[in-house]
Amino acid sequence: MATAHPMLEAAQRQRADKLAEMDLIVAKAEARGQGSLLASERRAFDAARRVVEDLEERIGDLQVQVDRSNTAAAASRPPLGFSRGADTVYGQESGQSYFRDLALLTMPGDPRAYPAQQRLAAHAQMIERAQSDLPAEFRADHTRAAADMELRVNPNTTDGMGGYAVPPLWLVNQWIAALRPGRPVADRCHQYPLPPGTDSINLPGFNTPTLAGVQTTDLAGVVSQDFTDRAATGAVHTIAGTSDVAIQLLDLSPTNLDEIIFTDLIASYNQQLDKLVLNGTGTAGQHLGLLNVSGTNAVTFTSGSPTVPLLYTPLAQAAAQVAKLRYKSADTIAMHPSHWWWIASALDSQNRPLVEPKGGDGINTVAVYDPMAAEGVAGSIAGIPVIVDANIPTNLGTGTNQAPIIVARMDDVYLYEGAMRIRALPGVLSGTLEIRLQVFNYSALIANRYPTAVSIVNGTGCVVPTGF
Repeated sequence: MATAHPMLEAAQRQRADKLAEMDLIVAKAEARGQGSLLASERRAFDAARRVVEDLEERIGDLQVQVDRSNTAAAASRPPLGFSRGADTVYGQESGQSYFRDLALLTMPGDPRAYPAQQRLAAHAQMIERAQSDLPAEFRADHTRAAADMELRVNPNTTDGMGGYAVPPLWLVNQWIAALRPGRPVADRCHQYPLPPGTDSINLPGFNTPTLAGVQTTDLAGVVSQDFTDRAATGAVHTIAGTSDVAIQLLDLSPTNLDEIIFTDLIASYNQQLDKLVLNGTGTAGQHLGLLNVSGTNAVTFTSGSPTVPLLYTPLAQAAAQVAKLRYKSADTIAMHPSHWWWIASALDSQNRPLVEPKGGDGINTVAVYDPMAAEGVAGSIAGIPVIVDANIPTNLGTGTNQAPIIVARMDDVYLYEGAMRIRALPGVLSGTLEIRLQVFNYSALIANRYPTAVSIVNGTGCVVPTGF
């Protein structure tokens, strides 16, 4: 336990360094005159935040060890009238441990057990002699206390029978976060900060393009075609969340409960944004999501008994549609965790896995994993990164049991996000001593910049696999 102190200090220093790193990232963003972070800054900020969270947990564990060590040291102090320095058995210079000797008594086969028993007996005699030297009034108090203890009936951990001496321990600094998916597909979009002073983002482009052709002979007419234009539009929408809290709860809690609430609200915002990027309807304040964009490439996977080898062809077809219509390769395959782990479980006729770690021998593989993640990039199929996202709907199709698979060039999907707004509003609910904690943010999504950059695999073969 003696090493817990320097370890605790080292962890606290590391936490301070990471917090300073996070502050520097935010300061750079503010220096640019923008409240939002660039994609690279966001990744660095999130990485530092995860390290801080791990350090917080480590600091909590070390603090518990230090507290226990202090409690044990207090329990091992000699009784009144007995000087530890006079104890030649367990004195500071003895090199022996009272608690270690107690443990050795439970191991009678150990050759160290007998010397430990001798030391404990000698130590008990010294304590008895020290107590016999106490003044008479102190000995009387000890005698009365002993008599009182004899009158108690089986003290135990029941409150009122000794249980108040064993209080419950609430590790409020280790709050259990709500289970909620993140925003893997939203993070694959081409990220931009939301420009100020607008309620929509509009990208002009060709509808009918120009045309070039062969001049059949000298002085012959040149091919001519006038272009027409179109616009891809993303309206600015708001995602917000509120939690009303009694001011007493914030004032009297030993932990920063407002930070816990804000962290959960932001996590809920991220999940809602990801859902809109995937399946927003484009109405009622929602973004137009990938699954509802008109003109995307539809690939039907029909099978009453789907297998992983059967799925491989529709996935390749979906990637081919992007390549031949968008003229650039897909960079993302997004699927529900149920489909990915179903794929990962597949075996060939020789019971060899069809999904192997990256860098394996490659025999019969249809996919590789690196690493096998629960969210985000989990592996690749045909060289295209696979994104696992639990926000993908699983209730589509005629049987309301299908989960579509998206094969897309996500670099063509533009997501504009503003700076997250965090507010504590004491005035709104002041009549009941409540505070309203609120987060909100503005964003715009343009998923239809190139509809042919997106392929959607649907059909009976996309039914959520049983057991996954």
